[in-house]
Amino acid sequence: MVELKNISEKLESIQEEYMKNKRVMLSDVWTDESASLLHEAVENKTSFLNAFAIDGKYIQSSDRELGNMTTEEKRELQRTIYKDASNGIGFFYGRHNINKNTEFSLYKALFNYLNSDVCLNFIRQITGNENVISASVQVTRYISGNFLTRHNDVLPSEGRAIAYVFGFTPNWHPDWGGLLHFFNVEGGMVDTFFPKNNTLSLFDVNLPHSVSYVTPFAKYPRYSITGWFNVI
Repeated sequence: MVELKNISEKLESIQEEYMKNKRVMLSDVWTDESASLLHEAVENKTSFLNAFAIDGKYIQSSDRELGNMTTEEKRELQRTIYKDASNGIGFFYGRHNINKNTEFSLYKALFNYLNSDVCLNFIRQITGNENVISASVQVTRYISGNFLTRHNDVLPSEGRAIAYVFGFTPNWHPDWGGLLHFFNVEGGMVDTFFPKNNTLSLFDVNLPHSVSYVTPFAKYPRYSITGWFNVI
């Protein structure tokens, strides 16, 4: 039901780019039909939980739960989240988990495809990591006020090796924020990937990165299908 385009003729240059910087962004990766189906699903057929942390505790709340809060409760929640963010710790974005038990047929097909030998071999070829054996999958949504502070994605218990982002955001303006920034170990910014539609970003989980704050004047949400290719 969903599949990536055959880009074998570009594989060597893609491999070289990834090996040079441990990151690469590819354009026009899904077949036209797959891209259309997935874009429609993430934009119109997905319910999100708002993920954030308070005092080190991971929390997920629905749009309805946040909407039912009083004005003062919302302000206090925002103050708390932004206080941690000001110290370089924190996140606030929408997420929808996808796994092998997902009922929505398109997302089940997506999960199975990303965990198929065809897709995993594709990732192994690009990254040179022959130990990749599985993929975790989620849909993410960044709206006004959302962000992800600088961090890396290393999590030994899950065996994360390669982070990925399939972008489904057409007509994004850089002034709206939501940019995927990469940093060196000293904290200096070294690269930025811009939100686009039908793209794939791959990067080593050790690379420090962030998603910049989405401004109040952003016209649309920033949608992606993200996760990790894992070695366990």
